[in-house]
Amino acid sequence: MTVTGCSRGGPGFDAQFVPSEVTTSLMPEAQNGLEDHVGVNDIVNERFGTPQQLKAWTKLPLEFGGTTGTIAESPDGSVAVKVLKLTFDHDVKSFDAATDDEQVSLQIVSGEAATEVASILRYSAETGVADLSGALEKIPAAGDMIVLAGGDVLKHGRVLYMRHCSHCHGTSGDGAGPTAEYLYPRPRDYRNGLFKFTSTKSLMRPSRDDIARILKNGIPGTYMPSFVPMLEADELHDTVEYVRFLSMRGEFERKIAGEFSAEYSQAAYDERRERGESRQEITDALKAFYVEDLPDYLNDDADALTDGWTAAEEEDSVIVPSVPRVTNDVESRRRGRELFVGATLNCVNCHGIGGRGDGPQTRDFELVDGRPRPHAGLHDEWGQLVKPRDLTSGIYRGGRRPVDIFRRIYSGINGAKMPAFGGKITDEQMWDVVNYVLSIPFEPEPGKGVIAAPAAETASL
Repeated sequence: MTVTGCSRGGPGFDAQFVPSEVTTSLMPEAQNGLEDHVGVNDIVNERFGTPQQLKAWTKLPLEFGGTTGTIAESPDGSVAVKVLKLTFDHDVKSFDAATDDEQVSLQIVSGEAATEVASILRYSAETGVADLSGALEKIPAAGDMIVLAGGDVLKHGRVLYMRHCSHCHGTSGDGAGPTAEYLYPRPRDYRNGLFKFTSTKSLMRPSRDDIARILKNGIPGTYMPSFVPMLEADELHDTVEYVRFLSMRGEFERKIAGEFSAEYSQAAYDERRERGESRQEITDALKAFYVEDLPDYLNDDADALTDGWTAAEEEDSVIVPSVPRVTNDVESRRRGRELFVGATLNCVNCHGIGGRGDGPQTRDFELVDGRPRPHAGLHDEWGQLVKPRDLTSGIYRGGRRPVDIFRRIYSGINGAKMPAFGGKITDEQMWDVVNYVLSIPFEPEPGKGVIAAPAAETASL
């Protein structure tokens, strides 16, 4: 695994990543390690680091930043190596820390000196010579790969996130920042890899464009604001990458902790003790798990994580209607209304006959482990009570463009009770539902959707 040191200082210098509830439910030897075996907390930290010293796990589909290159000449190994001759894949201007007020990090990422990190005091673009602030412990060779200023995107994104986002979403992206308890709906918990409003297909991760769109537009009807024009384009980009980093970190942690949980949670440990197993027998089994099973789980879970986030960036992952929007006329809205109240979609079960978000599901008690919840209504993946959208308000949290509504109907809302209807009706029928939904705020009474929404708001995808 190759990592790159990224950041110290900035907002939230003393903040720490908080383990997930899955991790804290494990027996201590699974959380923190056993003898020379590394537990979940250190497994995650080795790959992602801490808020003060982030690590760029290059297996992940993230843009960490930095300029790649190679060692141009093998240094003289008979003396302390404090000077290197470098060549870069892209132009790098000369710099001097004495005048630029900042040293630039250099990491060697291949060869015998891999993971060596140094700070460059000055660099000459003309000669390719870099003077280091200290001697390297290991001697690199010509051709060894290097990264200059590796992790700058994460470093910058982390500073922006801590300044603008952490008070709601938390340092770990767990949606538990200091203001979160006062907000409804609660801020998003990124750690499951679930984001509600995406352009991608059902249960897929969001694309970079999806996260950027939320940062640009905010989420109407919630406390999530727009960060434009506050953030420039490069700042938005770096914040998006850091949000993705936090989501991947949380998802990886939960996956790995889940591999332990069946046999080595504290509850499982207590049950095994009650069945007569000794503590020594359980810890011996855990040692065997570390050696025999965990390495494969680590590889498989990392591959699944990488594949899932990579797929979200692929063109065929985006929901694109197979036909243009049908004409928004009375007949289309009538067909949409029939689908809205009919058994196939049964939208009224949650949204109500008039679209006010007061359907019968909002009065039922959901069952959890066979027992009713304490409060009636629908709950999301995070256990939070959620009210179906009041469609008469004309406020659509995932966006009010017709294509946004189409995608909500097609793929549902990840982590919420809004199901996916893609494949259950045709795209033409889905457009009819879109036309009807957009007309609901203008209905004189339910089912009288004969007035079109203003053309400026519905004319384009």
